[in-house]
Amino acid sequence: MPIHRILLAALCLVCVALTGCGKSGSSNTNAQMRILNAFAEAPSLNVTVNAKPVATALTFPGLTQYAGIDGGTPTFIVSVTGAPTTLVNSMVNVPSGNYTYVVFGPLTGVATLLLNDSFSDPGNGFFAVRVLNAAAGSGALDIYLTAPGADLAATSPTIAGVAYGATSSFTPVTIGTNFEIRVTPSGSKDVIYDTAPRTFAEHSGTNIVLFGKGSGKLVDVAVLNDDSVGSGAIAENLLAQYKIVNASQVPSALNIFVDSILQLSNVPFTGVSNYQRTSAGAHNLRIEATSTPGATLLALSTSFAAATDTSIALTGPAGALKAVVLNDDNLPPPSGTAGVRVVNTSVDVPSFDVFVNFGKQISALASNTASGYVSLTAAATTGTAYQFDFNVSGATQAVLTLPGVVLTAAHKYTIYVAGPAGALKAIVTQDN
Repeated sequence: MPIHRILLAALCLVCVALTGCGKSGSSNTNAQMRILNAFAEAPSLNVTVNAKPVATALTFPGLTQYAGIDGGTPTFIVSVTGAPTTLVNSMVNVPSGNYTYVVFGPLTGVATLLLNDSFSDPGNGFFAVRVLNAAAGSGALDIYLTAPGADLAATSPTIAGVAYGATSSFTPVTIGTNFEIRVTPSGSKDVIYDTAPRTFAEHSGTNIVLFGKGSGKLVDVAVLNDDSVGSGAIAENLLAQYKIVNASQVPSALNIFVDSILQLSNVPFTGVSNYQRTSAGAHNLRIEATSTPGATLLALSTSFAAATDTSIALTGPAGALKAVVLNDDNLPPPSGTAGVRVVNTSVDVPSFDVFVNFGKQISALASNTASGYVSLTAAATTGTAYQFDFNVSGATQAVLTLPGVVLTAAHKYTIYVAGPAGALKAIVTQDN
């Protein structure tokens, strides 16, 4: 993870925790805690309590089971594994009991929440569920626990309207053979999380934590049991998203087949599809020209990770069509900014230097590669206009100029540079 991103996260620190006041210290209280790493902006985290390691190189997404910690008002420190920057340094009030410590948030700020896992027995024929929304940029969410395949149109949410950073109370649910967990934006029936059926034990308590993995829409889930050991698991989303960008030199529009089924039709040069919802996992894509149906221009096997967004840019001529597969980071950019990346899909320009309002932002962007995201100050409603100039690397004159590109705060954008050197085109997409 680039150090400037870590520093930015540290500067924008938001610690949403049960914090104590006064001098850090410990007591003999009997406290146990597990850690959930739901922070997508680093590969792994270290967590210490009063300088004692409780999680070392805990990967994202990942969790531990309960382990004893100092009670009282110990100091919690969270850092990125292998980096010197401290993301969280705070005193937390920890009475006796079992707890879940969740680390989450986007680059705009690291957030933490300490959940007391005690709950009241919901009684015979019931189990209890509580939801934490740790999915940045998702807005309020509704959660459904239903019989597998139940029609959501005729079903009310089990727990409704959980805002980002908020935790619901424990809700009793009537026991059943098994349950399908689904998540939608609040007030909507658009399923942004789905999972295979699972069981819940009578009299049990469970935390369901919603978090993001980079998608601008989809979320993932951790199911944490409030039992004696702190068992739990990441219940991966069955869904993923992809979109197609036609930056090719094929003279005809393109048809895209996924697993032998036509999913996108007549995508023209510079055309960009919306994100398409599909199952997570391996898929086979086949690209044809609409003018020559049945003739495969490109066969591509790829895998879409759960709860992620993928862009596939098609580049090159009909006889040498290629796919540039990109993992999209559609988590919110820092407050008051827009995030922009550039992809060089030109057929014959080996590398570009990219200037924004006349200042160089990207150097030597090689063919068929993407830059990292650049954060640019942007207005929230009217947006802010920028000029982008693209020079062949080392040259002093632009071969492509884009004046007046309006960027709006809280959004991520991609600019694809396509075509031959003498007739370059830009494709500007808003990705979240």
